[in-house]
Amino acid sequence: MSSGARREGLIVLVASFAGHAGNYLFYLIAARMVTPPEFAAISALIAFGTIVSMAVNGIQVATARDVAVLRTSGTPAELSGYLRRLGRRMGLVSLAIAVVLSGLSPLLADRLNIGAARPVVFAAVWVATTALLLVVTGVAQGTERFRYVAFALAGPLGALRPVLLPLFVLVAGMSGSMLAMLAATLVGLAVMAPPVVRDMKVPPVAPPPMPSTIVTMIGLLAFSSLTNVDLLVAQAMLPEIERAHYAGAVLLGKVALFAPSALAMVLLPRAAAALERGERADGLVLKTMALTAAGGLAVALGLWLVPTALLTGTFGPAYGESKPLLAPLALVMTAAAVLWVHLMFAIAKKSTRMVVGLVGTAVAHWALLAFLHDSAQHIVVASAVAIGSALLAIEFVSGDGVLRMVLNARRAGRETPATTSPA
Repeated sequence: MSSGARREGLIVLVASFAGHAGNYLFYLIAARMVTPPEFAAISALIAFGTIVSMAVNGIQVATARDVAVLRTSGTPAELSGYLRRLGRRMGLVSLAIAVVLSGLSPLLADRLNIGAARPVVFAAVWVATTALLLVVTGVAQGTERFRYVAFALAGPLGALRPVLLPLFVLVAGMSGSMLAMLAATLVGLAVMAPPVVRDMKVPPVAPPPMPSTIVTMIGLLAFSSLTNVDLLVAQAMLPEIERAHYAGAVLLGKVALFAPSALAMVLLPRAAAALERGERADGLVLKTMALTAAGGLAVALGLWLVPTALLTGTFGPAYGESKPLLAPLALVMTAAAVLWVHLMFAIAKKSTRMVVGLVGTAVAHWALLAFLHDSAQHIVVASAVAIGSALLAIEFVSGDGVLRMVLNARRAGRETPATTSPA
């Protein structure tokens, strides 16, 4: 692994943890400023927005892959044509998200026990603008502007949110939480958009055909369901106080997913570029997977050791019951982070097989939750079974299982010197 690659990976990883520290602070402030039922409602809104945004994350991931390919084998004019087409399409997608979710706000408020439609409307606009920010971040990934990627993770998707939260909550109550998220996103767009605009100023030509973005969107939506629908089920099915306990546990447990898996943001464009050059990327994937698993396990160990007094001292006495759920949730999310690396490699390879498997896993997860939803522990078990089964299936039926990639990497190392660009 080159020193430049290690440095960029480290920058993105540190930014991801900083962003999650900011999000932790966001929830901490929210938990102190609103009631436990309102806190659970905020968590449910954010989980719902995350699920919707994950379809857009599919566009972000496909954009990162396509831009990396165009930079490797295309021209600046083709890249400009691609970006202009992407901009037109994303403008329409974002407008549709805002209109449709706002129209459904009364129904969503009722089903998720939010209490009023206004926070859902604000959440709809936040999700729509976040869609634009995510795709701009995908362009930064593909062009390997990883410092911009780090800014997006640490700032508008992280630390800016708690900075803005208190003022907006004081002005607008619980709805202010969504307004703070929206304001942070707008700041992010103002910083991230100029480099993309510069790339678009090149006189465009029609880009070459690219793989279907829809397939990538479906894959990420299925993954998002696997890692977020548990919170919606908890909000809909558990007693009121248990909703808050589960929301608090999910807040910390999912750090084991989102923080280490940020390494895959560096992996994706580099693996796509290596494959475009006809090189193997197994070594890249294995190193990313090892670091991702180590980061997730470190988070799980830290949450297992954290004193209950620290939890109640930060969130409040009502959240002490979340403690037994922290480490199990973190372990499940560590497995999900490894699954995420598998998905990013499949997307870099332009493979649809992994997407089909993830859709089946998401459907199975829903089926498990239909029976296992009477307690927070049951919900964690349902997620563990679904995600664990997906990883086992990859090992047994996929050529990209960890053991097979290790054997391939060793065989390649004996035959020829390594030529792949490290993550």
